[in-house]
Amino acid sequence: MALRNAAATCSRVSISLAATGAQARELVYGSWVSPKHGINSDALPVLFNGVKKDTNGSITWKLVAGGALVKGRTTLAGIRDGLIDAGLGISVFSAKKTPTTAMIHSTLIGGEDNVAVTAAQNEVLMLHCPQCLAEWNKNNTIYLAGYAPTPFRMICRKKVETLADFKGMKTRASGGGVNLVKLGGGVPVNMTPAEATTALQRGTLDCVLGAFAWLKSYSYQDVAKYVVKTPLGIIGPAVSVAMNRKTWRSMTKTEREAHWKYLPLVNAHSALSAYLFRDNAILADAKKVGVQITSGKNFQSIMDKRVAQQRGSNMKRFAKFGVKNPGKVLDAYDTAIAKWRKISKEVGTDIDKYAAAIKREIYDKVDPHSL
Repeated sequence: MALRNAAATCSRVSISLAATGAQARELVYGSWVSPKHGINSDALPVLFNGVKKDTNGSITWKLVAGGALVKGRTTLAGIRDGLIDAGLGISVFSAKKTPTTAMIHSTLIGGEDNVAVTAAQNEVLMLHCPQCLAEWNKNNTIYLAGYAPTPFRMICRKKVETLADFKGMKTRASGGGVNLVKLGGGVPVNMTPAEATTALQRGTLDCVLGAFAWLKSYSYQDVAKYVVKTPLGIIGPAVSVAMNRKTWRSMTKTEREAHWKYLPLVNAHSALSAYLFRDNAILADAKKVGVQITSGKNFQSIMDKRVAQQRGSNMKRFAKFGVKNPGKVLDAYDTAIAKWRKISKEVGTDIDKYAAAIKREIYDKVDPHSL
């Protein structure tokens, strides 16, 4: 009798453990950038650790970085088809699938306020651009968070002191940066930032139009020793949390709310911790290994030209991709930029204040259970 009772008890424990295991899920985030990239090391852990805590472990996230599962151009397909549950999406890599977001991404914003631009991009996509969300949804994907890096600069293998030195340079660029490179007399090359590291090393690429943070996150500082200091536009959104729609809808209400709680912080850490806060330290380290900052004489002129012409060219280009009322979307973006430039001055670089503003102005106005 004692043995039978013991066996029954063991059986019940096994069933209980099995049920617990069945309820707990490990979801996969596929990232084509390296584990040391600021988004992977500074921003996403806020979401992953917070969700694990708030759901008592019913959902955990596994980060698979370095392109082991998906590359930059295959991320959207990987999310759509369920190869990964979420990932880092760049809309211009799938411009025909998400053309309205790609149009926003192709709009260069002057200045250096990536705090304002990050929030403005999220506000437009989540509140003022139904066709943006519809395009993502058509690909079985939900847009949940995005960010803008600090302004792009020219990062080059050869010394580029003035705009005249840049003529003929093969330069990795995307979105609005493609036209910027052409205006400067360079030759734009379509590849991901990760692919550009090897291309710079082999000499098949001369420059990259990218952020200071990329010197470290993509190891550019080892192969490109010259950086033009002129800011050449802020782009985005880079979609830090694009999630498989079936994955999102399969969650319980509590699990979705746990994610929703931390998304404003993901945006804040993406703009600040992953980029703005890193810039000075990264530049200091880069200088120690021989990276030089050049003046960039006349580079501002091509930025001015691009900003003056980009609205018309973007509207024309993306209308061909099926974007309806492109002017209305860009008007909403202009309005949001102006609004968030004011809020940016108020929150400064305080992560909690910034996240609170993003929550108040954006996420509190969206029902996460209706996505």
